[in-house]
Amino acid sequence: MHAILEMTGITKSFPGVKALDRVNFKVYEKEIVGLVGENGAGKSTLMKVLIGLYKHDDGEVVLRGKTARITDPKTAAQKGVGMVFQEGCLLPNLSVAENLFLCQEGHFKHRGLISMREMVEEARSQLARVQVDVNPKTNVRDLSQACRQMVEIVRLLWLSNVAGVENPILILDEPTTVLIAEEIERLFTILMSLKKEASIVFISHRLEEVLELSDRIVILKDGRNMAELKGKDAKIREVQRLMVGHELAEEYYKESQQNEPGEKEIIRVQGLEKRGFFKPASFWVRKGEIVSIVGVLGSGKEELCRSICGVTKTDAGKIFINGKEIKIDSPKDAIRAGIGYIPSDRRDEGLALQLDVMSNITLIVLKEMINTGIINLKREKKEATYWIEQCRIKTPSLKTLCNNLSGGNQQKIVLAKWLAAKVKVLILDHPTRGIDVGAKEEIYRRIRMIASGGIAILLMSDTLEEDIGLCNRMLIMKDGEITGEVECPPQVKGETTVLMR
Repeated sequence: MHAILEMTGITKSFPGVKALDRVNFKVYEKEIVGLVGENGAGKSTLMKVLIGLYKHDDGEVVLRGKTARITDPKTAAQKGVGMVFQEGCLLPNLSVAENLFLCQEGHFKHRGLISMREMVEEARSQLARVQVDVNPKTNVRDLSQACRQMVEIVRLLWLSNVAGVENPILILDEPTTVLIAEEIERLFTILMSLKKEASIVFISHRLEEVLELSDRIVILKDGRNMAELKGKDAKIREVQRLMVGHELAEEYYKESQQNEPGEKEIIRVQGLEKRGFFKPASFWVRKGEIVSIVGVLGSGKEELCRSICGVTKTDAGKIFINGKEIKIDSPKDAIRAGIGYIPSDRRDEGLALQLDVMSNITLIVLKEMINTGIINLKREKKEATYWIEQCRIKTPSLKTLCNNLSGGNQQKIVLAKWLAAKVKVLILDHPTRGIDVGAKEEIYRRIRMIASGGIAILLMSDTLEEDIGLCNRMLIMKDGEITGEVECPPQVKGETTVLMR
């Protein structure tokens, strides 16, 4: 096989941390290479070096046999290298066609005027290459997440074609995180087809997907090469061991460590309703209990939880905390009542990324540290240090910007913020989404410790196995209505699946 990319001895440091330490990485013609590792292993940093977002301190990048100097993503695209980020890079207020050819409108200019008709026709032609049936005039904000990803892939392929580059390199960062099963299956079919004309770097924490798709798997750990495996020969447990540096427990979710909840009822929801999203819902969560709400996409579970924490206003119903009715019209009301919420989108909704670790942890309790109008910095530092240790947050310092930390550590900071606020109820919206297997173990341990401290937890997970493994009780939602309740020994999976359908 012919290597079209060779990254050799790539080293990159940030203040207080060495993100990449002499990393080697190759991509061959017409292959899918899986790139895996724990959060903070260096996967995203390595790819950002490749597309020119970061400048490496040492090492060499050879692209198609020539040393490549890639200074920015535009240069990378001209050389046939592009990346579809987990968060997406499209402009939602523009149409599909406008996004596809953004900053490339000159290709459709005649006598000083841009021909929108030609742009739309070319967009339709390019979308058809990957079997995406969408009107190019549609605004991106009206597309599903799966369609948005395909638009980004089509854009990268088109840019490579315009630059006259054969066999471009497409980097997909956690492409399946927010997709449903049918969309994932379709994406995989398209990627296997694209392999005939492009090489693909597939980054995912869902190891079963990596093994299914990849010809090779490259494993990074702590910014260094750990191993390289053939995709067809790799086993999930072997990859997990290489990623985390030790064998994971056979009993992955550790049901045997489940806590028995107390008798006291912490939160009761009575007849809560949001018309068009979910019907009147009633349930309770006891002290130290973990209750999971499960259901397929569109079942109403996310909207129900966001209503409880004040993000979405309800049309009817009551909420009681420790037997006392409370009125929640905003997130501020929920915080005042002792309800915390960890959103699935931790970067946009859970953190102030441009603030440091200490500021994020103490954000909600900062007013308690003010004396005569001045923040007690010594007390703030002590509080943040305590929760960093308790939540095992890996950070070079208290002053490190949250934007520079891995996804797993960002999730722990969001958790620390609510623990510092001493909440009575904690709502967890897909708490392990986009984090690696080692960090998941730590999150599971932390969720159980929070419950054992008496906090009532309302949980929504990425998989039914995770729900069953973590919770004491499950509420089943279907078509906006709670249709069943199941206790949670491990053998309830089949029963729960039937209820969800």
